[in-house]
Amino acid sequence: MDLAQRVKALRTGKGLTVAELSGQAGLSKPYLWQIEDGRRKNPSGEKLVLLASALGTTVADLMGAPAGIDAEALEDAPKALREFVRRRGKACGVRKEDVEMLKHIHYRGKRPESPQDYELLFAFLRRILG
Repeated sequence: MDLAQRVKALRTGKGLTVAELSGQAGLSKPYLWQIEDGRRKNPSGEKLVLLASALGTTVADLMGAPAGIDAEALEDAPKALREFVRRRGKACGVRKEDVEMLKHIHYRGKRPESPQDYELLFAFLRRILG
């Protein structure tokens, strides 16, 4: 996944329009469109910091750096959570802190049962809590 795809995925994952992200990041709509359609492949560090902050991620994540979730963080996680992080964690922007939080979630004595359940839960919490 390249920068254009990551920005668009994070933006749509947060339920933001280009106009809304533009306002939050302090960048123009045409500039964001150019990033998302791949015409602007190397934005300045300053612009990346603004964009990452507005999207609730890091510049490293935007640029495709490894997710940084080590095996130790997943060691005592439920199997379905490990599978979600392995398959979709990077694309969804899951961080080590998110894994720690998801490991402890129970609702009425139950945990999510599938990787898809964890993905939906993560997307919901991220949308609601930012």
